[in-house]
Amino acid sequence: MSRHLRFIPEGGALVEVTSRTIQGRLLLCPSPKLNDIVLGVLGRAQREHPVDLVGYIFASNHYHLLLRVDTAKELSDFMCYFNSNLAKEIARHTGWKDKVWSRRYQSIVISDEEEVQVARLKYVLAHGVKENLVDRVEEWPGVHCAVPLLTGVSVEG
Repeated sequence: MSRHLRFIPEGGALVEVTSRTIQGRLLLCPSPKLNDIVLGVLGRAQREHPVDLVGYIFASNHYHLLLRVDTAKELSDFMCYFNSNLAKEIARHTGWKDKVWSRRYQSIVISDEEEVQVARLKYVLAHGVKENLVDRVEEWPGVHCAVPLLTGVSVEG
């Protein structure tokens, strides 16, 4: 099967990135230690390959990122660093010996229309609640952008 083209329109775009664990395994199951690992790797990736991080949610078997990037190379560099380093840290943390991600990350360019971008952010923010795992997004025990967005507290990893 051929790979999808990584295309970013001239001038940059908002992109939703999703990556799933192998066989849907719960390798991202929230815990204080794993949350620190995820935030640390995310912070280092952003420092090494600057992109605008708009939103994020890390569920037990996948994650979503909303990123604003200027070029396909910028997205590729960021995701290569992030996915490879997060996989190494997850393997170290869990003792998992096989590959962590089921396949390459999937990225979708989000339209410039405000209502479309708001809808994607709502989709990301609704994780945990829409699956009836928690009553409110603030209750999600994993890494989620809802609390920093609601409170204005900065995130550190």
